[in-house]
Amino acid sequence: MKRYKLFVILSTFFLFIMIGIVCSNMQSQLADQILQAQGMSMEARIVKPKKTMTIASFLKWIKKEFPKESIQMQFKSKEDKNQVLIWSQNRDLNYFPVSSGRFFSEDDFKGQVTIAAVSPSSAASQIKTQGNTYLIANGQYYSVVGSLKAVPYQSSKAYYLTTGVKQETGQSRINHFTLYVDASSQTIGKIASHLKSETYWPDFVKRGRQRRLTLLMPEALLILFLLGIGVLLMGLIAWLTWKETDLSHVKGDLLSNLLLNRSGRFIVFMVLEAFASYFLLVWKAYYSNQSILGLLLLGTVVVELAVYVGMMVYMYRKGKQADD
Repeated sequence: MKRYKLFVILSTFFLFIMIGIVCSNMQSQLADQILQAQGMSMEARIVKPKKTMTIASFLKWIKKEFPKESIQMQFKSKEDKNQVLIWSQNRDLNYFPVSSGRFFSEDDFKGQVTIAAVSPSSAASQIKTQGNTYLIANGQYYSVVGSLKAVPYQSSKAYYLTTGVKQETGQSRINHFTLYVDASSQTIGKIASHLKSETYWPDFVKRGRQRRLTLLMPEALLILFLLGIGVLLMGLIAWLTWKETDLSHVKGDLLSNLLLNRSGRFIVFMVLEAFASYFLLVWKAYYSNQSILGLLLLGTVVVELAVYVGMMVYMYRKGKQADD
């Protein structure tokens, strides 16, 4: 009997791990979908500046108001539809997939020299000389430091330039660009207010939200399947606990106390298993939002323990009726 109980307990721990891994895969898919498409998260918003200040002046204000905030901004030119200026603060941009070279680092935005990165289908003029590639835009030459990988179902002709307080691109008027801001919602709201603009949902965020259900449906069904297995395991261990107690041939209050004692230990053990699973998964797996994992494991524990307690109460009452 004890071997069967040990098997069920180990199986529930394995079940927690499996549910956590599926949750990690779900969040990874969403992250890959967004980052590969635009290099921005689902928090990104569009801001349409009405002020006529320069980009450099705006970035000085950003640095003063939000010195510790993690921010990425893309300035999409209204005049050259393929030109995108990039700037970030306290954030790595290494999730932009490159086929050669590299993408921009935060140090690139602090210097005086504007550099470029190109998409695989970029229509911008480029020349190669002495082993270096240069992009030609608006009569200016920019050193190309990297070429982006082709992303499935994404066709882009964009070319990316750095911008910063000290750079030539920073002297452009900000109202000549549509601004995509990836930061906290509170920060985006303050930026929009400063630029006298409303905030708008980017198309890629809208599409991502619309496709989220169909994209994650297989994983959601798998989680429900695993939860169903967990429910069966709880029914089995409740039956094993009852049979083990019944074999002791105790009756009345002694039976109640014995069941409460064994069930209490099992419930505590289940909660500890859930905590151990959470910390192990957070340590080893990817989660863009760890609270979702916590809620998922908590919900699993609640459902499973509700089934266990319900089964125990049912069998106790049934046994009591038989004795009467």
